[in-house]
Amino acid sequence: MEAVKRIFIVDDHQMVIDGLRLIIDTISGFEIVGESTSATQALDCLAALNADILLTDVSMPEMSGIELTRLVKKKFPHIKIIALSMFSESQVVAEMIDAGISGYILKNTGKQELIEALNKVSSGQNYFGQDITLQLMKSFKRNQDESSRLTDREIEIIRMIEQDFGNKQIADMLFISERTVETHRKNILRKTNTQTVVGLLKYAYERKII
Repeated sequence: MEAVKRIFIVDDHQMVIDGLRLIIDTISGFEIVGESTSATQALDCLAALNADILLTDVSMPEMSGIELTRLVKKKFPHIKIIALSMFSESQVVAEMIDAGISGYILKNTGKQELIEALNKVSSGQNYFGQDITLQLMKSFKRNQDESSRLTDREIEIIRMIEQDFGNKQIADMLFISERTVETHRKNILRKTNTQTVVGLLKYAYERKII
């Protein structure tokens, strides 16, 4: 007989916690061992409660779900984390995935989807709701389309910028004029919709250009 999976819930709205408790209490194989409206308090409680799954809100006042996820995965790597949110923005989902979540579902989801998410995550799989998956696919395609507009020479210059080469150094290495390098840089910023080197490098890192 499989052991019951122990769940801890953190959300800054008690009503959300109460609603989740009503649903989870009807699902066999799971039990809620703790809850909190404070992410900081939740972090302290997890050490003593031996939870298997953490259900966490994404947007909380004192600590975001992203930061909480990073801390939990660092301190308690065995805990599986499912994010709960009202929003499905691809950037937020991507940051939560990078932090270490195993699932992401919207708060307006139905009971069956919550059950499916809990079952999959508890068995070692990942779960992302249909709306979330669609947003991620759209974002991936959009990023591919944006990156594909960059020429090989522009990508080459981005990689040189990342190595902190100035316009003159880039011009000398590529056997082109500084004016041409400057034109390339302006085109790169325009195509990537960035205004600074920091913004450009962030764009390039996120899209695996560098």
